[in-house]
Amino acid sequence: MNQAVSTPPVHQLQSSDGSLQIQFQWKQDRYEHRIQLRSQNGQSIELHSVEGDSDEDWPASPALQQLSTEDIEGVATILGVGCAGSSHFSISVQIIETSEAPPRLRLDWAVRMTAADAQQFPVANLGTEYRFEGAASNLNESFEATGQTQCVVADDSPNVRLIPDQSSGGRTRLWSYDCLGG
Repeated sequence: MNQAVSTPPVHQLQSSDGSLQIQFQWKQDRYEHRIQLRSQNGQSIELHSVEGDSDEDWPASPALQQLSTEDIEGVATILGVGCAGSSHFSISVQIIETSEAPPRLRLDWAVRMTAADAQQFPVANLGTEYRFEGAASNLNESFEATGQTQCVVADDSPNVRLIPDQSSGGRTRLWSYDCLGG
């Protein structure tokens, strides 16, 4: 019997004013995501997650294999999990809209490492990497790292990387950031 393999569904969120959108789409063995935003100065930026492959224990962005869109306290929220190597990743994504400020897209990531990996790789290649289209000068204005997260923009690369503080060690590492709409 020949059964067709179905492609997992696309998951997306968009702000009510259209200045922010995130879309997760299946590619090979994981979801990749794309963020479109219109910055406060009116310029458009598109960010594409830089993904790895099934051979990488530490891909440039976390490998997500399962997503769902849920309503959490009246807010549409994308929840996801996945794994690469012996690590397990999770994500929560929401668009936050208030009357006091422009909309923002909040991404909260976590990785749970094995005890051996946490000890052997105290500064693992963790974080989320994006390739961007748009003016590089706008990029720093488009992200707001929260907590211990750092935003790294290389002068010689069209990529930006958001990374967790790894000085704490431990098996669970967290990183969180907002993308700001106009």
